[in-house]
Amino acid sequence: MARAKSIIFLDETHPIDALELIAHEDNWEFVRDEDNEIIVSIDGGWKKYTVIARWDVSRNLFNTICTFEMMPPRKKLVKLYETINLVNGSNVVGSFTYDSGEQLMNYSTNILFSDELIISNTELKDWIKASIETTEKFYPTFQKSCWGEVMPKDAMSAAFGKIAGHA
Repeated sequence: MARAKSIIFLDETHPIDALELIAHEDNWEFVRDEDNEIIVSIDGGWKKYTVIARWDVSRNLFNTICTFEMMPPRKKLVKLYETINLVNGSNVVGSFTYDSGEQLMNYSTNILFSDELIISNTELKDWIKASIETTEKFYPTFQKSCWGEVMPKDAMSAAFGKIAGHA
């Protein structure tokens, strides 16, 4: 692989450094207070999303959590949790959780690297974008189950191309 197109996660390039360079190139807002973590803000179609990326050196694990604020009515939390269970069981790559204290919906994904620890810039950027796209895909589902008079099973249709109405 050519050096200009690859990130080699060994002693040469730190994975969070690599993501910081991508954030600069794409004009994504970011904050980096720690060596092994970066927080990036990316505009989506529905919301502005925050992506927290962490590098766990000891486990060769790269984790991202894509979040957005969500304040569902308390009486709809049971429907929201049922919807999250349906979404997580729908063959989605990561998993969704809702933090009611922080009022954040979280979509978490991981990459577990082998000893080679090689990924291209394009693959890293695509992985971040895929997190945003998955979160965007299910945003209307969560909205319909919390604010619409739609049952969680029916709200799932919003994510799979059977949209009726609006989120």
